[in-house]
Amino acid sequence: MRRYYRALVSSASQRRFVPLALVLMTIFAGLACGGMGEDAEPLATPTPAKGDTTLYIYDGEHKSINIIAGSRIRWRNLGEIAHTVTARDGSFDTREIEEGQTSGYILFPKPGVVKYYDALNPSMEAVITVLPRE
Repeated sequence: MRRYYRALVSSASQRRFVPLALVLMTIFAGLACGGMGEDAEPLATPTPAKGDTTLYIYDGEHKSINIIAGSRIRWRNLGEIAHTVTARDGSFDTREIEEGQTSGYILFPKPGVVKYYDALNPSMEAVITVLPRE
């Protein structure tokens, strides 16, 4: 009788625990991804990239990044439509990057903030923060 009671209590506890665990995992996964809303700002890299960096473009998304002055970035289009990477201040424009293609490198020689967008898909935008060399 005791064995049956222990098994019953154990499975009842598990039945209560599993849904709670799934809810908590969903919440933590959303927070780890930078929020759960569609309007959440993209997160910049916590540690600045140094040297040559490749950013990947997916349809509907450009990435923000922190880099060290003197670094270069190129973009590779992994989406299904053409994209551009165009600086709001006019300092660079990759022109169209077709599906599967990669742009040339763009050099960021001095500290500052560069906002960029996709001229073909203007709602796609992000920020490059260029930090001073240490």
